[in-house]
Amino acid sequence: MNSRLPHKEPLIFIGQLSEQNETQVTFETRFPLTPTLAMFCEAAAQGTSFFPLSPNCNAGVVSSFRNIKLCNKADTLHFDTTVTLKHSFNDSYLFEFNAISNASQNRVATGEIAVFYTSL
Repeated sequence: MNSRLPHKEPLIFIGQLSEQNETQVTFETRFPLTPTLAMFCEAAAQGTSFFPLSPNCNAGVVSSFRNIKLCNKADTLHFDTTVTLKHSFNDSYLFEFNAISNASQNRVATGEIAVFYTSL
């Protein structure tokens, strides 16, 4: 779990970080009940906290979601979610996310998320 997040159970959806490089992270996503599309979006937003983007910033604010799609019905409570950095400008970042079912290996949700980083 990422200690940079203020979230607590049951609203923390991200688990162990599986892979990380400068432009992409993959992490375990766990839900307490069958996830909705909004829960996948929240998990992706939480996953952006794995990126060490702006050295002077310590908090991210989601500014928008777009191209959000539920591709398949959720068949498990455990997923592998990949968040990829697509574009950046100053302290604004555009990410793409994909959630893959651990049970069927089907892509369940996808979309883009824009995040603005700031200091508190």
